[in-house]
Amino acid sequence: MLRTIPHPNIVQIYEMFEDEVQFYIVTELFEGGDLFSRIEKMKRFSEKDAAHILEEVVMAINHCHSKKICHRDLKPENILINDQDVIKVIDFGTAGLVDPKNGITGLKGTSYYVAPEVLDEAKSYN
Repeated sequence: MLRTIPHPNIVQIYEMFEDEVQFYIVTELFEGGDLFSRIEKMKRFSEKDAAHILEEVVMAINHCHSKKICHRDLKPENILINDQDVIKVIDFGTAGLVDPKNGITGLKGTSYYVAPEVLDEAKSYN
């Protein structure tokens, strides 16, 4: 799925390998930590810094949505940020294709960050 959505704010996959035991994914090198660690370290962001980060994340997610892909586990731990404040969205392990007619069903994501409509497994969401 990631190979179909190249974007400057989404981690790029270069190669995949598999052996009898494991599956290997080679991605671009992106030095820096995740957004959660940055928030803990800084304790406070200016509105300007937060706006920059959010703008880049929204551009990445908008690109995914334009390809009918939903990340389904967007959280600060799945957003990388380097010293130049470049953002990369990672971990598309629970991502799924959105059916325009039926939406998405199933409980996916991290419980602390999941939207309320996802918790009602009997309904679909979009």
